Amino acid sequence: MLQALTTPVLKSVLLGGIVLGLGEMYSATHGHAVTHRLVLHAVDEPNAFYLSAWRDGDVKVQFDSTELQAITFKVRASVYDGCEWLGTETLVPIDANSFAYDYSETILSCAPDAVPLRKTPRTGLVTIED
Repeated sequence: MLQALTTPVLKSVLLGGIVLGLGEMYSATHGHAVTHRLVLHAVDEPNAFYLSAWRDGDVKVQFDSTELQAITFKVRASVYDGCEWLGTETLVPIDANSFAYDYSETILSCAPDAVPLRKTPRTGLVTIED
């Protein structure tokens, strides 16, 4: 009688372990979030300001798959020139480890007596440095 109770339980535990192991293998290769550290390589114009996601250093981004996807960062700020600006950074995958980088600025509004600063668009490269 004891053997009749333990055999089905042992088989269930063994089968459950196999199913759990297969589930872990699947999640490691499908739909598992991956975090990458992105490094910007672009020339800064002297005395220019940039509303950039990289203002405090490298950026970490989480992807839901190993395939890179286009990314857009938008930073909005009121600047000392009396205007409100929007900085837009667009990253387009080039290959498995890098993106083409494009930065542009839009003036959203200005105070009546404001003298807007000069826009400073730029291009460059963003690399994955894990």
